[in-house]
Amino acid sequence: MNLILSLDKVTIHFANIQENKSQNAISVISRLKKALKIKTDIELSEFLNIKPNTISTWKKRDSVDFDSIITICELYELDLNEIFLNKKKIGAYTNHTPLISREVQFQYAKGNDNVSLLDILPKYSFPFIIADDSRVFQVVSNNMFPIIDENSFVVCEKIDIDQIENDSIIVFVSGEKGLFINRVAKSTYDDSVFVLSNENDFYSSTKLNISEISEAWVVRGILSYDINNANKFKFINESIKKINKFLDNAKVK
Repeated sequence: MNLILSLDKVTIHFANIQENKSQNAISVISRLKKALKIKTDIELSEFLNIKPNTISTWKKRDSVDFDSIITICELYELDLNEIFLNKKKIGAYTNHTPLISREVQFQYAKGNDNVSLLDILPKYSFPFIIADDSRVFQVVSNNMFPIIDENSFVVCEKIDIDQIENDSIIVFVSGEKGLFINRVAKSTYDDSVFVLSNENDFYSSTKLNISEISEAWVVRGILSYDINNANKFKFINESIKKINKFLDNAKVK
């Protein structure tokens, strides 16, 4: 968890600010909505499990319910310094990793408008990710079972093709063939070809030419899919609505 401030420190700080009668409640609410990738107070009230008019009351009184906001920050691993004080911790990891769910993997692999796509995707921070470029990919097959379960998520850092070591677990993105998550090795007969193998014996190995690869990502971690954690995945589900809207607009174009 990226929790920087204790509740006591936050409360004391805001008590001092309230005396200055500045519009801090509005600022905090705005930053929280931005961090959660939502736009309206109604959406925020759903996240906080409160009535929509409660947020209006916060704005009028220039005060917020610290417990509610800290709880949602804990749940989504948001930096309290950034939400409450508009300050990022010096030296803290600021990497925001977009999640490429199964719904958008075809569109992502095609690469037609990935800048716009990445802008609306849900993003997370991971302390073990230090690369500037990182991704979380949802696993849509059980080809890597039992190491990686279907529907789980792999946390990846971008890697150059020539830096890939044999037997690494890699995510290859191909505009022509889609997205692959496999254990890979260079072909013994052709250095321009990767052999993609699987942990699950039911699946056969396949080959991919370097010329067909648009992106390569090395797997650094695996997140299990917990279907019972409804609150955690509400954030993802809400983002999928935005993704679907993006895809619909892309079809119209």
